[in-house]
Amino acid sequence: MNIVWLIKPGLFIYECIKIIVIATLLIMQSREPAFFIKLILAAPGTLFPLMALFIWLDTSRYKAYLPLFAAGKCVGIFILMGWFIVSRQVTMIGSLFNAAMYIEMILLSGDLFALAAVLLIMNDLKISTEIPAISEVEEN
Repeated sequence: MNIVWLIKPGLFIYECIKIIVIATLLIMQSREPAFFIKLILAAPGTLFPLMALFIWLDTSRYKAYLPLFAAGKCVGIFILMGWFIVSRQVTMIGSLFNAAMYIEMILLSGDLFALAAVLLIMNDLKISTEIPAISEVEEN
């Protein structure tokens, strides 16, 4: 697919922007008592830009990262959806004009984009590495 060459750098740029936004929010909340807990919970997210960079540079060499990336995104999406339910942000009790809710919704949308992009890259890699059938080779 021709679109995959555009999706790979887009995925890397999104992951970098996401980490910058999360780091900025953590720095702004550095005076809160639960800062170190939030920092520890956010630290594994730094691996996603690295995986996206390796996938962008050489997909066939780092194809083992694709299922790991997809699994990490699925876990992140389910955790964020659970957080929405626990914090009552997607119910009628939640505030509609809460800035944190909008940021989390943008991150959720971006994670869904990233998951779709990884699945598209996996499909493209599978198609490009398939061995043609014997009947197709004999016809040529």
